[in-house]
Amino acid sequence: MVIGEAIEMNKWYFVCSLLITTIAVESVAFLNLNNTQVSLSSDYDLLKKEYQALTVVHDSLSENYTTLTIQYTQLIQNHTILENKFNDLTANYSSLQALHQSLQTNYTNLQARYDLLESKFKILEESYNSLQLNYTSLEEDYNTLQSLYDSLQTLYGDLQEEHNRYVAGYQELRDKLHQRWDEQNVEPFITPRDPLVNTTVFDITGSWSNASDWNEYWDDVKAMYDWVVDNVEYRYDGLFPILPDDPADEIDYGREMWQFPNETLILGKGDCEDMAILLCSMIRCYSPMQYQAECIGIVSSTVGHLAVQTPVSEDKLVIFDPAGKYYSSDWLGDIVFNDISTEINNWLDYWKPEMGEDVYVNLVFSDYVHETFTSTADYLSWMYSR
Repeated sequence: MVIGEAIEMNKWYFVCSLLITTIAVESVAFLNLNNTQVSLSSDYDLLKKEYQALTVVHDSLSENYTTLTIQYTQLIQNHTILENKFNDLTANYSSLQALHQSLQTNYTNLQARYDLLESKFKILEESYNSLQLNYTSLEEDYNTLQSLYDSLQTLYGDLQEEHNRYVAGYQELRDKLHQRWDEQNVEPFITPRDPLVNTTVFDITGSWSNASDWNEYWDDVKAMYDWVVDNVEYRYDGLFPILPDDPADEIDYGREMWQFPNETLILGKGDCEDMAILLCSMIRCYSPMQYQAECIGIVSSTVGHLAVQTPVSEDKLVIFDPAGKYYSSDWLGDIVFNDISTEINNWLDYWKPEMGEDVYVNLVFSDYVHETFTSTADYLSWMYSR
């Protein structure tokens, strides 16, 4: 072995020794560090458990703190409310104490008045006992009078019923009587179903044999008009009683009244209203009641009049006026169908010399209609709009 190689071997040996020493030292340090790590890890786990326990305690304390904070706030509010109530109660107590003192004074005064009233009561009680005796006697008298009163009450009830029957009968009689002149309930005067009217129409016309033959219809209507003119004597109405509302009052009298058709037929007499009402009923009976026939009234400042109108198609009109001996006709005497306005003015012109220039149509009625008018123009407007 040469010297150089020996030196190199020594150097390598030294390095290896140093390295082994270093590794030994590092191993001891590693073991110490490892032990320290194990100890620290154990301490960490312990601290972690304590931390978790403290976290639970902290959360519980935090929750309790929040609850206590709410309760504290509510307690402050309740304290404030209670304090206010206490102050109010203190004020009310002071007021009540003042009222108590006033009541005490009133009580003292009332006690004095009570004592006075008690003495008066004793006096009154004595009077009451005396009156009680008198009351017993009066009660016996009252029972006797009550029995008499009950008997009279029964008699009064019977008398009242009888009186009511007389009043109702009188009122019914009054209404029927006044119907003949008050021009309010006029439809019942047209009686096409009356047996005597029916018999009379049949005797005059033999009835309408062919309902499609209008020549027969108008010939028979003209025959009924002629019959009324020839067989009903014109007679002015006499005095007619107007009954008062109270039977004890005086009876008044009028000079105008209407007859029912069967009455006019039996009497054979009547004025213009009676003739018109009879003829209208006869024409309505002849149809039978299929075609229009109506009483038409005219009036002036001095007088009134009644006739019969029969509306025809296309705004035509025929008037039959038995009392005035007028009907819608040409110069040969045949029935004509004039326009409503033309015919009504012809008829009014016929009556103006006797009734006056102010005469106008004021009334139309039958068993199915009742209309009143303020002027002829009012009537024409109604007729053209039917």
